[in-house]
Amino acid sequence: MGIDRFLGKVDGERFILSDEEFHHAKVKRVKKNQHIEINDLKGNIYLGIVEDIGKKYIKGRILEKLSAEEDEFYLELFLGMPNRLSKVDELIEPISQLGVSCFIPVITKNTAVKGKDILKKIPKWEKIALNSIKQCKRLFPIEIKKPVHIKDIKTDSEKRIVFYEREKEFSLKKEKISKIKTVSIFIGAEGGITEDEIRLLKEKGFKSASLGRYTLKMEIAVITGICQVNFVYR
Repeated sequence: MGIDRFLGKVDGERFILSDEEFHHAKVKRVKKNQHIEINDLKGNIYLGIVEDIGKKYIKGRILEKLSAEEDEFYLELFLGMPNRLSKVDELIEPISQLGVSCFIPVITKNTAVKGKDILKKIPKWEKIALNSIKQCKRLFPIEIKKPVHIKDIKTDSEKRIVFYEREKEFSLKKEKISKIKTVSIFIGAEGGITEDEIRLLKEKGFKSASLGRYTLKMEIAVITGICQVNFVYR
């Protein structure tokens, strides 16, 4: 069984957990003299021992700095926004575990929600992303950007893939497995991607790819697409 990891402040040889991390530690039944890991969100992971449990904090001593290395692979996810934004709530944790670096909500022709509604959700998504790195042991949470219209998408990634339900010729199964440092993928939501949008994305350097013979729900398409990209390019 692994050692629990928390997000905390480190000052020299001391650490402190407060606010939500304190409550998380209480839920995990952290006790005095227990070893825990601390992520300081500055790229460092420490092994510490709990020495003091107060009413609003947990304090302890740093035992050692642990080896910590962030994945160099940069995966950017452009996602057409669904009509129910709560669907995205459920996606943030799994895409974090699968190594997505940056998440960009996209307003497409079939997007019914407004940009201001998406903006209101971002703090919640950031909180989910922050909490998820404790479980999957990432150093930093996914970067969540403000929504963009599909025509305003910009990316410098080496490889750009749009998963498109009408693509019949190309899939990542035909790609040679190769290490690439930066990949961007685009996945549409309900109603799919229009032909005009596909043309626009191709002008921006995206190559259309199939996810298979079946039409997938957005949530399944996201997971499937990320897994394929990780297998071929990571």
